[in-house]
Amino acid sequence: MRPINFDEIKTLQRMKQYFQDCYLVTSINALSNSQNGCKILQNNILREGNSFNIKFKNINGKSEDFFITEKEINDLTLCDEFLNPIVIKEPENPILKAVEVAMNKLLNKYPDKKSFANRLCKTNEKFEYNNPSRFMEMFTGIKPLNINENSFKMTLKSKSEETKELLKKIGENQSHSFVVGTGYKLFKGLTNWHCYALEKVNNTDKSVQISDLRHREKIVLPFEDFIKKIKFITGYFNEDLK
Repeated sequence: MRPINFDEIKTLQRMKQYFQDCYLVTSINALSNSQNGCKILQNNILREGNSFNIKFKNINGKSEDFFITEKEINDLTLCDEFLNPIVIKEPENPILKAVEVAMNKLLNKYPDKKSFANRLCKTNEKFEYNNPSRFMEMFTGIKPLNINENSFKMTLKSKSEETKELLKKIGENQSHSFVVGTGYKLFKGLTNWHCYALEKVNNTDKSVQISDLRHREKIVLPFEDFIKKIKFITGYFNEDLK
């Protein structure tokens, strides 16, 4: 089997989320946006024709591989709550689907690798719902930076200064792999309980651009709005992924 190439990695920057796995889709997208993240993707995703081998570097302290066949990828079908297939008009990304199938296998074998709160959610697929920091650490073998993901607080207000310092550092070093997420809000705005890929930070006008991979929408938030509307931020700088 060969590592996926850079053209294949570029497809991960344009992929669309269909299942309830924004944590996984945004994490893979974020890794594809840094040089060392791309190296990890190449090391962990091997391909032979339409079959794949997906490596996780930290499952209970050791690496573990999952072989994914073309049939398993084709059998992964988006369904409604009654398990009726939903027709997807756009081409699906086989690399993403291979990772999703691998996560199904991983969670069948190790159910506790999904957080307890997310195990309570009703899902059609085991890989739906989880924390991005859990996926990132299992996939890369490296514990990500994390602000507020496991807190009961629904905004970053209590971590305002820490968040601003991190955003400033991201703006100074644009090679990174960060995911941000919302909690539950009573007012309109960003989607509740949803993950977004953090694309870039502008320190001049103090704004953050995030990407919603479900709707393929880019959103720009001033620092203060980011702190009010975002619950957590987690991920890596490029140098963290060596």
